[in-house]
Amino acid sequence: MMPLNRRQAGLTLVELMIAMTLSLVLMLGVIQVFLSVRQTYSANDATSRMQESGRFALTFISSSVRLGGYLEPGSILPKPMAIQGPNCVGPDDTPCSSNGNGNASDSIAVAFQVPPDSSDSNKRRDCAGTEVTTANVGKVLVNVFRVSDGNLTCSSYFLGETAWLSQNQALVPGIDAMQVLYGISTDGNPEGVTRYVSANRVSKWADVRAVRVAVLANSQTTVSPAPPQRGYYLLDAAALTPNDGFARQIFSTTIGLKNTY
Repeated sequence: MMPLNRRQAGLTLVELMIAMTLSLVLMLGVIQVFLSVRQTYSANDATSRMQESGRFALTFISSSVRLGGYLEPGSILPKPMAIQGPNCVGPDDTPCSSNGNGNASDSIAVAFQVPPDSSDSNKRRDCAGTEVTTANVGKVLVNVFRVSDGNLTCSSYFLGETAWLSQNQALVPGIDAMQVLYGISTDGNPEGVTRYVSANRVSKWADVRAVRVAVLANSQTTVSPAPPQRGYYLLDAAALTPNDGFARQIFSTTIGLKNTY
């Protein structure tokens, strides 16, 4: 019997092209899913970073403002004004609480005697984390918050002295601007707040009973797709209209002063 003539089976050119086309379609789908997931992750990461900056900025400022005017029980020091106005005496003749022109950022200065650190009762610190030495424990500290080079910064000094304890320490990145309004009473009730005004319209700083703060936080990186250009209005300031591809959000809070008795 003659052996059968067997030939090796293979793909035709048409079958090969169909297989390559299907593979290409599947590959494009996988790439599209990968790019979509990556874009979503980047957007979520940028949003989280922006929200973190906004919350941290308000937390740092609020923590100091709540202590404004505080003196330890039994202290013989004269009671300081909780909020130090533009004419306060600080190092380098630097203004304390001030009102920025147009959409320029405001600054705010808060005075109080530093209580013990919540995590270590043997330590006391200023807004930048600098330790207050034992020799200075009984003094009144002034924390000054500003926005500089895209950061919320803090400087501090002891009331009546001309040397900085901390100076221009960056606390929170990704902060474009800060605006501050001060709650005062106009109906004769010293404990109530009837209106909020800017620093240049406060006639008597001892009458300030609350502080309203707004900050504009950014994502620190560009997002895709780029957010539409728009104006951001912080309290009474003129609009900010950045156009750099960063995501942005306004964060605000109002803090009552509890040590103004």
